[in-house]
Amino acid sequence: MSTALYVDAGIQASKYCNVGTFAVLVFDYCITLEAEFQWVWHRKWTFVRFIFTMSRYLPFLGIGMTFAAALRTQYYPGESCAGYGTASNVLHIMSIVSAEGLLITRIYASWNSKRLLASLLIFAVICVVSSYILSETGLVHNSTIAIPNPSAFIPDPGYCEFMGGRRFVFNYAALLLYEVVLFCLMLFIRFRRYKHTVGRLQRTFFNDTMKYMIGIMFMSSFSILLTIFPPETWVSITDSPQIVIHSVLASRILFNLRESERRSGTQPQVDISEIHFVGGQLSILRFEDPCV
Repeated sequence: MSTALYVDAGIQASKYCNVGTFAVLVFDYCITLEAEFQWVWHRKWTFVRFIFTMSRYLPFLGIGMTFAAALRTQYYPGESCAGYGTASNVLHIMSIVSAEGLLITRIYASWNSKRLLASLLIFAVICVVSSYILSETGLVHNSTIAIPNPSAFIPDPGYCEFMGGRRFVFNYAALLLYEVVLFCLMLFIRFRRYKHTVGRLQRTFFNDTMKYMIGIMFMSSFSILLTIFPPETWVSITDSPQIVIHSVLASRILFNLRESERRSGTQPQVDISEIHFVGGQLSILRFEDPCV
């Protein structure tokens, strides 16, 4: 016999937010599908296109699973949703990693240093491992759910409740720290190496990358605050928005670069979207734009 899952204002708000965010992802995909067809589909498969495809389509699987969990209203005694939740979390993490992979590739392109690339990858691994270790230490307590019945308090039934945990604050903090470091690095590259470089492609490249990182930092800060301060039933509100903002911004940066390349009226030596280099510089960004 099935039992109704507990729902309060926080859980209901989390469900509404995640379902609405899934709708935003689908809507953005529909309005940018033409741009993807024009700028991506006819290109050869490269590493950049591969991670772009992951950042573009994995969120549909991860958030789709979150969407299904949000619509669930009952569970059966003895049932466990732990495996389902783990699979959903893995897809969420892979979506973020692929979007951040595009960001690291752009930074590597702007500096062309294998040592820098290795340092960024090592730093990313350190952030991920550290956040995982801290989240398992019990430094942040996950409370039980108050169920309105005579038995008063019972734990989450088989992890089927639509709830997150406060321990995920360490994941958001690690992402925020990583993004802040990359943001400072990109500012240094922009005003040190490309200080006197002008052109539409150059502006698009750096401006869109900065907007991406600012958006991620804002979302991560909001997730940290929402994970720490409100009642625990509100924590899951940021599950899907975090993934959507990564996917949407990463895709639009690529489309904008393609569009800027077309509007510039130039035939660059390399394709900006494949991130190649000539003489240690982003050669396609270093041209004078007659429209400037």
